[in-house]
Amino acid sequence: MRDVSQFATAMLALVFTGALLVTGQLFIEQRAQRDVMHATNHLLRPL
Repeated sequence: MRDVSQFATAMLALVFTGALLVTGQLFIEQRAQRDVMHATNHLLRPL
């Protein structure tokens, strides 16, 4: 029974780590797009 508990804990840790990696990557991509749009809007104002 102890092995099952350890396996469940390890799987939970892996799932949690994977979720953090995915959400972190999505956040970084979204922030990069927002930064590019912000820079574009401020640097290339209509003449």
